Amino acid sequence: MASSRPLGNIDANTVSIPRSRPTTKKNAAASIPTIDLTKDAAAKPKATAAPKKRKSDAIEETEDLFPDNVPEIDDDDPRITYAAPETCNAVRRKIRNWIESGAMKVGEFQTAIGVSPGAYSNFMNRTGTWDGEGCAAYANAFLFFRKRELQGLPLKKASSKPKKAKTTAAAKDAAAGLFDVSGVGLPGEAEGNVAIYDTCDEVRKKIRAFLAKDGVTQAAFVREISKTFPDDRKVSAANLRYFMGQKGPISGNTNSTFYAAYVFFEKMRIKSGKPKSKFREEMEGVHGYSGVDTEHNGSTGYFCLAGTRPVIDKYGRLHIV
Repeated sequence: MASSRPLGNIDANTVSIPRSRPTTKKNAAASIPTIDLTKDAAAKPKATAAPKKRKSDAIEETEDLFPDNVPEIDDDDPRITYAAPETCNAVRRKIRNWIESGAMKVGEFQTAIGVSPGAYSNFMNRTGTWDGEGCAAYANAFLFFRKRELQGLPLKKASSKPKKAKTTAAAKDAAAGLFDVSGVGLPGEAEGNVAIYDTCDEVRKKIRAFLAKDGVTQAAFVREISKTFPDDRKVSAANLRYFMGQKGPISGNTNSTFYAAYVFFEKMRIKSGKPKSKFREEMEGVHGYSGVDTEHNGSTGYFCLAGTRPVIDKYGRLHIV
């Protein structure tokens, strides 16, 4: 909070009032100012009001932060239960970013995670890496943000930045060439059953790199990868957003984006004549002819002996340790 300071002498705008002369009958009439009522008084400069945010803009921002068409995540979901713990400072940083972006007011966030103002302040005022681990605000805020990550939702409100300049015609033409993989076919493609030999994290890396190219838009990408299905299935923008918000070797493996994007990038690799990567060859050895499982997601339950737990390795393979 900025410190206050005493104001200086305000003399620049001080109006000097001349001493009036004694009023007599002779000058009384002259002392009365003449006002021309047919003319408007000098218009005072109007204060420029800050532009009000349109109601439609506010609704759109709310829909972006809290959309209706996202899957519900249970508190006991294995992706939360077995998630690597975050430090208290990391959770505090997420809270500050969330509040400072304007996504919620402090009171609204306290209500959302179910803690009192006192409990919230008690956690936020701490500074140690793990200081506050036993606070309810830590556990509840971690759960709040972890669910949003699994749902592919933003962890802060997007800033109002100028829109990106329209893509040039040359960039569009170049992008059209990138999208054209129609001349390449894969085993099992006609049945919608191409064996996948990439983890979800690897496919996400490829998607991010591809979307960063000039002339490539999310809408065009979703439209093109949908063509990999032999039937009328489509990949929606919501599917893509949810998949990109996941983290883990098989997190998002049942999402249609995973299959469609893998097939698309595999066709691109073959078209460009690039060899298989070392990791790709390792994936073939690990998963065999069937490829990565796309039917059972990370929330599938497993029976384990006491003292053991399921662990997914970097290849997306399950181990009980």
